[in-house]
Amino acid sequence: MRQAIALRVSGSSTLSPRPYSLVSLLLALALLLAGPVAAQQKPVKVRNVEGRWQVNDNTTLKEAEERAFLEAKKEALRRAGVMENVWSVFGQITQENGTEFEEAYSQMNVLAIGGMLNVTRKRVDEVWDTESRSLYKVVTIDATVQKGQEADPEYALEVRGLAPLYRQGEVLNCKLKVHGSDSYLKFFWFDDTGGSLLYPNSYEGDQLFEAGREYGIPLSNAVEYRMEKTGKAESEKINMMLVATKENIPYTGEVTYGEVLKWVYSIAADKRCAFYEMVIIK
Repeated sequence: MRQAIALRVSGSSTLSPRPYSLVSLLLALALLLAGPVAAQQKPVKVRNVEGRWQVNDNTTLKEAEERAFLEAKKEALRRAGVMENVWSVFGQITQENGTEFEEAYSQMNVLAIGGMLNVTRKRVDEVWDTESRSLYKVVTIDATVQKGQEADPEYALEVRGLAPLYRQGEVLNCKLKVHGSDSYLKFFWFDDTGGSLLYPNSYEGDQLFEAGREYGIPLSNAVEYRMEKTGKAESEKINMMLVATKENIPYTGEVTYGEVLKWVYSIAADKRCAFYEMVIIK
C-alpha cells in the first residue's frame, strides 16, 4: 500500500500555531547552542545584569516584567561570552510583536531548562524615567552561564532539491547526504496546525545512513509527502528540520517545537548536525 503523507496529519498534531519568522530565528539559535551539561566547559558567573522594558498602553506591568527578564537573560549570555550570533538572533527577536514574544520567552525558558542559563538571583523594580516620562520594569539578575563544547567541523548534513515554493498537491522529494560519520536521521515538520515526525515512520524504519552516500527522501515508494494547505489562506509556511546523529537516539516526546529543541541540544554538539528549511505552499 502506498502511504500518502500530506504535511497535515489530522488528529496527530500537538503544536499550536507559530509565528514562523520567529521560529526561523529560534531554530538558528538552537542549532548554535551547546550539548549536554556534563560535556561542557566550566560555567561562567555574571552578576548584576539588568534588563528593562517600558510599560505602555500595549504592554501591561506583568508583560513588561517578563520582557525585562528576557532582556536580562540576553545580556547575561552576552557578558559570559556566548557566541555573538546568539546575541544577534535575540536582538532580532525583541523586535517582534507581543504574541511572538510569548514564543521567544517560552524558548528562553527551554534554554534555562537545558542548562545554558541558570538564574541564581532576581530583583524586580519599577523605574520612572523623568526625561521620557515613562514607566519601566527593571529586572536585575545574577546567573550562571554554561558555555558549550565545540561541534565536529567535519560533521554536516547536506540536503538538496527542496523548492522554496510548492503548489497545492505537489509532492516533496529531496536528496540528502551526511558528511563525516555514518548517522541516523529524524525528519520533523511544523505547520500552522501542529508538528509531526515524518521519518522514521511505520513504513520506513530507522536505518543507518552511510557517510558520503546520497539518499532520496522519502526512502521508498511506500511513502509520499504531498504538500497540502491546512486552511483557506492563499499560502502557508512549512518549517522542516532534519537532524542527523552519530548514535541512534530515538525521539519519544511530543512533537512540539520546544520539546524538539530540548531534544536536539540535549545531544552532544559533536554528535549531531542539522538542516533547517522553510517552504511555502500556495
